[in-house]
Amino acid sequence: MAETVQPTASGASRREFMVTTGAVVAASGLVFGDWTSAQAATELPKRKLGRTGLEVTALSFGGIQLSDASHRRVVDFAIDQGINYIHTCPGYTGGKSIQIIGEVMREKRDKVYLAVKTGPGGVDEALRTLNTDHIDVLIPDTNDFSDGERDAYAKLKEAGKIRFSGFAAHNNQAARINACAAAGWRDVVLVAYNTGNSGELDPVLADAVAKQKMGFMAMKVAHGPGTFGEKLVKLLKGNPNMHTLTPGMNSVDQVRQNIETITQGLASLDVPRDPAVALAASCTHCGTCAKACPNRVAVSDYLRADLYRGRGDARLAADLLRSIPPRHSLAACTNCGACNQACPRRLDPLSTMRSA
Repeated sequence: MAETVQPTASGASRREFMVTTGAVVAASGLVFGDWTSAQAATELPKRKLGRTGLEVTALSFGGIQLSDASHRRVVDFAIDQGINYIHTCPGYTGGKSIQIIGEVMREKRDKVYLAVKTGPGGVDEALRTLNTDHIDVLIPDTNDFSDGERDAYAKLKEAGKIRFSGFAAHNNQAARINACAAAGWRDVVLVAYNTGNSGELDPVLADAVAKQKMGFMAMKVAHGPGTFGEKLVKLLKGNPNMHTLTPGMNSVDQVRQNIETITQGLASLDVPRDPAVALAASCTHCGTCAKACPNRVAVSDYLRADLYRGRGDARLAADLLRSIPPRHSLAACTNCGACNQACPRRLDPLSTMRSA
């Protein structure tokens, strides 16, 4: 099992990490770009990120929407309010997200853990941009659980450039999580997890936690029934196998509201999880539609692009669509309807792809 460690304190070695995150600050009268902290209030709940031993806040910061220099203040505010886990990717918003977070890390690296979505080959550049000497969790979007890949991560760990390894699962998630647990050497999974698919994925998560003590962080939490706040609480309440939710945030108000929702929601009387939420008619990114396509159209990527566009990330959607090779684009689609017929939710992936 991995050694239990904490974020780097100023002047301490990586093995002497001390918790420096304070209590969540109650905010009133906040204006974007201009605020002052009030008295300390309820502490944001923390959970142990599986076998990593990292004590991460139940709400982590997703950097997928950071696109403007003024967003630096949003990251500053999130850290000041107690969020101690930040996720970014060199590809988010054309590289602006990781640059913004890197500027904040010049002063606040000792207060947070960093999770970065890039492969082993992108680590050195990410370290330079983030103004740090190490990444806490490396989580590329990959299907590679081979011994060769394991060795590449081991070398990065030996060099002190990363602490833990993981991967991001956007589709075909159950099979990929099972494969990860079977391989046994990746520590953390970033999973598309929401009230629309939690009922289906919960047994898979529970099995991976029981067998390998995997750590799980959730993206795409906005899917499924209920208001956004209700979804945040429902995904965490009575659910020890989901360790932190990582929604994208790009305003002080979003950070404040999400913190209040989770602290207040988890502090109230717990209620049993409702297994019926899995019946909601929303995409779970299971990947079944893509597997059914006889022409190997990148159905899953089109559905992800539609998700990004729907939440206002038009640029991210466009970047994803441009990355699809022509042989896997809609040009190869014959409108056979195999994707629609295969969808276990009886949704309409074909129309969604056309719309995206």
